[in-house]
Amino acid sequence: MCVVTWGIETAPYQVVDTTQTYEERVYPEQKWVTTWCLSVSHHDATNDMFHKLFNYIAGQNDEGIKIDMTAPVTTLVQPGEGPNCENNFTMSFYVPAVHQDNPPTPTNPDVYIEHRPELHVFSRRFHGFTKDEDWITNAALLAEDLQAADQEDVDFHTYYTAGYDSPFVIFNRTNEVWFMKH
Repeated sequence: MCVVTWGIETAPYQVVDTTQTYEERVYPEQKWVTTWCLSVSHHDATNDMFHKLFNYIAGQNDEGIKIDMTAPVTTLVQPGEGPNCENNFTMSFYVPAVHQDNPPTPTNPDVYIEHRPELHVFSRRFHGFTKDEDWITNAALLAEDLQAADQEDVDFHTYYTAGYDSPFVIFNRTNEVWFMKH
């Protein structure tokens, strides 16, 4: 499934199963433009990373071309070892279908093209502007639902956050947390 919402192309995926609280999906192998950083705060990390990726689609690439914004903006969260340790955050924009075969090369050395393999995820959707606590709470609720459903082969150590809306969308913002299936 590839959906265009509000004129924004979204990464294609197939729905495997739907429950009342989560959806199981498979994203095919595809290219994403990516950057990463270490931070204690999801909010602080994503602000910095978003600007680096936005600059890439605004023309900071070897072709100097503008590339359409896509959704979702994903952030892989690899938690640190302790409560006040830095986490590893990896943010990505889906490369639009028109550029999948040959995406322009980023000119910023902190930005790279990721060849993301097929990704099998469990996704929980929620709405509104998010704070760090919202991501953590929804990840915990998804983990509880998956454990209650006896889902096996789930990586509960890392998770993705996914945002679908521009900062200018005020109402009905769509967010998701994903756990990966091994």
